[in-house]
Formats: sequence, C-alpha cells, structure tokens
Amino acid sequence: MKTTGIVDILIVDDREDGLIALEAVLSQIPDVNLVRARSGVEALDLLPHHDFAVILLDVQMPILDGFQTAKIIRTRHENYKYTPIIFVTAINKDDQYVYKGYEAGAVDYVFKPFEPQILRSKVNVFLDLYRKTKLLVMQGEQIRINERRERVLKLAEQELDSLKRYRNLADAIPHIVWRSKVDGTLEYFNKGWTNYTGLTFDQSVGLGWQRNIHKEDLNAFLKAWIQAMAMNQPFEVEARIKDASGEMNWHWVHAVPEMHNGVITSWLGTCTNIHQRKMSEAALAQAQKEAVKANLAKTHFLANMSHEIRTPMGAILGFTELMQQMEQTEEERAISISTIHRNGKQLLSIIDEILDISKVETGNLHIEQVDFNFIKMISEIKSLLLIQTENKGLKFTFSLNSQIPEMICTDPTRLRQIIMNVIGNAIKFTQNGTIAVTIDWHSSVLDSHLGYFNISVTDTGVGIDPLHVDQLFKPFAQGDSSTTRRFGGTGLGLALSRQLAKALGGDVKLLKTEAGRGTTFRIQITARAQAKTKWVETLQFEHDDTIKKMSTKDKNILRDVNVLLVDDAADNQTLIGHFLGLAGANVEFADNGAEGVEKAMAGDYNVVLMDIQMPHVDGYEATRRLRTQGYDKPIIALTAHALKEERDRCLKVGCTDHFTKPIGREKLISLVDRVTRGLH
Repeated sequence: MKTTGIVDILIVDDREDGLIALEAVLSQIPDVNLVRARSGVEALDLLPHHDFAVILLDVQMPILDGFQTAKIIRTRHENYKYTPIIFVTAINKDDQYVYKGYEAGAVDYVFKPFEPQILRSKVNVFLDLYRKTKLLVMQGEQIRINERRERVLKLAEQELDSLKRYRNLADAIPHIVWRSKVDGTLEYFNKGWTNYTGLTFDQSVGLGWQRNIHKEDLNAFLKAWIQAMAMNQPFEVEARIKDASGEMNWHWVHAVPEMHNGVITSWLGTCTNIHQRKMSEAALAQAQKEAVKANLAKTHFLANMSHEIRTPMGAILGFTELMQQMEQTEEERAISISTIHRNGKQLLSIIDEILDISKVETGNLHIEQVDFNFIKMISEIKSLLLIQTENKGLKFTFSLNSQIPEMICTDPTRLRQIIMNVIGNAIKFTQNGTIAVTIDWHSSVLDSHLGYFNISVTDTGVGIDPLHVDQLFKPFAQGDSSTTRRFGGTGLGLALSRQLAKALGGDVKLLKTEAGRGTTFRIQITARAQAKTKWVETLQFEHDDTIKKMSTKDKNILRDVNVLLVDDAADNQTLIGHFLGLAGANVEFADNGAEGVEKAMAGDYNVVLMDIQMPHVDGYEATRRLRTQGYDKPIIALTAHALKEERDRCLKVGCTDHFTKPIGREKLISLVDRVTRGLH
C-alpha cells in the first residue's frame, strides 16, 4: 500500500514576509502542497476543501488572532480535532503566553526567527505521523477486506463441502492463513505460510509452527490466545516470524474463534506482514529523538553564548567606567586598557568562531594559498599563549621530530586558528603539568616540496571520559553539561578546527586520552614548501613576561565595611575590588564557593558578594550551606542572568539581594551601602 501522495499544509500569517519565510523553509520538504491564508477567517474557509496534515498558525493577526482561530478549528471542525497546530510567533516567549497557546490547541511553539532545519524536522515528524495514520487506516480496511474474504471462504466450504475449494481460496489470499484446533495445535495453513517460512506441512502441524515465532514474542502470543479462549472472543497480537532465510519480520496476527452452540471448536487466523510499518515507526521515533536533541543543543548553545558574551562585555564596560575616574593613575589606566583589549579580543574570538562555523556549514569558507614563514608563526603562537601557561604554572614546550621547512604555502590565518584552538583547549583543561607540542614534516614521494605537517599537542590535563569522546567534534557540544560551567568556552573550538583542517587537506584527530591523565590531539595539514626555503632542525623562542598589579584608593562611602567577594574570575575580582576599594571598603577574595563558605564562617564580614556561576560549588549551593550553618549576614548574588526567575531562585536559596552583571560601580556601591546599613 502506498501513501506517498501530495500532503496539504496550511500556513496562516497576515504578513506576506511571514508566509514567504515559511514557504522558503517548507518547500524543501518533498510531496507537500503549501496552502496560504492571510487571516484566521480565510483559514477557516479553507478547512472544508482540504485535508490538512499540519497547520502553522501565526498568533498576532487582526479580527481573529491565532488563539481564537485555533479554538474554532478544534471546536467546530470535527475533522481537525486532532490535527497538529504549530504556533509561529515572535511577540512573546513568556511561559504563561505559551501555556495559553497550548490551551488553545497547539502541539508546539516555534519562535521567530526560527531555525529552518528544526522547523522542517518538527513538521516532518507530524507529516510522518499523518502518513502512518493513513497507512494504518488503509491496512485496517485491507484487514477487514481479508476478513470478509475469509467469511466468503467459510460459506463456500459449507456450501460446496469441498476442502479443495477451501484451500484454493485460502492460497489465493496474499496473507498467511491458518486454522487450528481449539487447543492451538495447527491443522491447516495456506501456501502463504509455506512460501514465507520454508517449513513443510509435517514440520508445521501440531506445535511445530512455534519454532518460527520469536522467543520474546511467543509468550505474549500464547497469553493473548488463552485469554481470548476464556472470553470466547477474537484476539490480535504483533509478533516476529522467521522467514525461510532466517530473518525475523513483524506480523500482525488476527484470529477469530469458530463457534458451535456457544462453544469454540476451532480458530481461524491470518498473519499480515507489517515489518515495513514497524521499521517506519522506529525511524520516526529516532527522528523525533534527534529533533529533541537538536532543540536541546540549540537551547544549551544559546544559554552558553549568553554567558560567554556577557562575561567579557561586563569586564569591558566595568573597566571603561573605571577609566572615567579622575583618580586613576597611569599604571591603573594602562592595566584597564589591557584588560579591555584582552576581553574585546575574547569577545571577537567568540563572534569569529560562530561566523566561521556558519561559513563551514554553508560551504562559504574561503581558503587562501599564501607563502609565509611557518617558524615565525609558531614563535608568535607560543608568545601569545605563554602568559596563559605561566599564569597556571604549566611547562610549555615545542619540539621537532624531523626537519621542517621555514617557508611554506597554505592559508596562514586558518592554520594559526587551528593551532591556537587546539593548544588553547589543552591549556584550558590542564591545571598542572605540561603542554607539549611536537612537529614533524612528511614529504610526498612524487614531489619533495609537497607534503604535510603532523602537529601533536599533548597535555597532562583532566582527560576525556570515553562516554563523551563522540561529542568532541560536534558543534556546540562539550564533554558534559558541567564542562562549560567549569572551564568555559563555546563548544565550537574542536568542531571548527576539524572542519578548517579538512579544508586545508588534513584533519584533527584524538590520538589518545585517559581520564585524569591527559590527552593527545594531532593536527595534520597539507602544505607546499618553497623551493629555496631553509629547513629547520630546532626551534628557539624569546619572550617577555611582565606582571602588573592594580592598586586602590580610599573613599569614605563604604569606610570600615568588610566585604568578602566570592568569584572565580580574576578580572571580576580586580574590577569589583577596585570599585569597592575606591569607596573605602576592605575587600577580601575567595576563588570558589567552597572557599567562600569557609572564609565567611571564619571571618568578620559585613556583606558577602556571591557569584552564582562557579565550578564545583556554585553560588546557589554556597549560599544554601551558609544559611544552613546559621550565617545571618547579607549575601548579594552576582549573576549574568537577568531573568526574574533567576532573581527568585537566588532569593529562595537565601540571598539578600540580586545584582545583574555587567557591574555598574555606582549601583554596586549603593546596594552594598544599603544592605550593610540594614535598609534592604
């Protein structure tokens, strides 16, 4: 049976650009007819003339809005009582607004601007359900036809009293037909059974037929049959039956009792092959799972991007405000400029990664072929990353396993990006030990100047759990949900690096890893050495290391106020400490929640400033522990999340107040002054 005809989809939007956007996305789905409506009234008029599989309905429309239109569809059109309605809107994402949509009859919500692939996936799910429903109806009709045929056969047998005629008719049915005694021993089967199973009559009669029923399904089969015997009624069950080649295929088994004077004398049954339907259902379930997974990945990515972007932006705004203070010294101003520049580059890097992964996925990435000094690039990369490794106390080494060409031709921008990403990843996940980079060159047999680099990056960091290895090179994914909170990052680095490396004729691979012991990645890049280039056997580097510290000045606003700042970000500690120090406060720091709890209980502080997003023990848990231990001083939550739900959650765990990043000097000082004077 085929159900692959054209399926109608109704799209309703009072704006032409909205309809065009939906058509652009949904027109890529095969075998669909998109029917337009510019209003709820027009949509209702179209319902009797079509059999819509899915309705995509805009919410904000004149005369009849989306909610009113959906209610009318559900209550006044019986044929569309269960038709999936997806609201497409851009006006409100509030939970109460969404619940209102579900009360009106929606099965899903899509917010503009929507992700085309996700919208198509959701619509495809409902199209598949629609088609499968139609198929089930057709199969039910076919089964009813078969049952009518069986009754005709029975009448023919009684009228003609001819077993031969009965068997001929049964053999003509394109299904397995069988007849058993009341106790379940088989006494007749048509050619459909022998052709399918390859069993002879002697092998099948009695209980021999059971050998071809899957062991996991046989008990359910027999249980349904026994219950039907007890209630003198037909039964049906799904079971896997082995064919002549040994493969198992799903069948729908339907049996009816033959009665005489109210007593069952025998059973007549059919077996209909439904394997394709079962496989389609499994594929549909997998598609739904993938759609949910994709939607969850998008949600996690957006939440992570919010934090990753707001954090450097907070430092930029805060240190900009510091520079506006006349009291800043030249040294402090230089440090502020350096901090702004560093966080600006971090923000730009995040944006570049998002744009690059988008270019890769759309096939718009442009690769250049440029001659450049590879040794100089390696030296610059080490100089750029050396500060990070020295700040963490890591040993950072570069070495050669073979001679390498000094001047090469490939895309220097993308090559630098790949190496920086992979080494930067190693630094991020290594708290102590070594980051070792080894480089070797392999020349082509046919052309000595054409070859490829192997650049191996080995760290002694946290390693990777084997369960999470498959997620490494997927966009927006990290080892697990705690990785982002503990180490930061967009989750794009390795995925982007692999795609860029492939564009340069190579790859990025995980060579080995061990949880708690470290990881080794290998970058392979194809390049061409210049004909007269120098070949280098050893690497030599020079670097300049300057460490600066920021001082604070006294003011009188928060004089004699002792503040404990709990924050894992050094820039935030510097910024907030400087703000409060200028106002006269005495500020001490804790680098994580556990240390914050210990210092707060042991010290004499007027107020605790508690960052919410920290690794290991976050601000929620730290506040909960303090309140449980009887700590009664004010605790102010610091968070980059500005939603009301976030504030409510902070207050619920015991925070006195809630302060949203980026940090504003005057508001922060005012809040600290207010809570320490008991005015909150």
